[in-house]
Amino acid sequence: MKHADAVCSAYRSQTKPLTTPRSYDSIIRWGRRTLPLYAAALEKLRALEAPKADRATVATWLAADRKVQGAVRDLVAAAQRRDYPSVTAAASRAQLAGNASRRAANALGLQVCGTFATTGR
Repeated sequence: MKHADAVCSAYRSQTKPLTTPRSYDSIIRWGRRTLPLYAAALEKLRALEAPKADRATVATWLAADRKVQGAVRDLVAAAQRRDYPSVTAAASRAQLAGNASRRAANALGLQVCGTFATTGR
């Protein structure tokens, strides 16, 4: 699982979390920078061979991350439409899926992937 934490570390070193966005444009800029990096990190994580005993938890973890990815795509699309209710709904879905992802990553004993990204990075 060391390799998974290395993927998460590399991803985090290239991105910044979206804290409290000040405008639709800031959401769009953040999403356009972040989504391709997130997709690449997910591909690398999917390519790792999980121990047999952990495969179900890994599947749960990666499914939650795919939900994060979809919610962030929706967030960016809603920001492009200047649709505040949809921005709020997508942000909530991303947060819930992120929480599920961190729980599964923690269950796998992951140190980096199982923590919340902070602005201090």
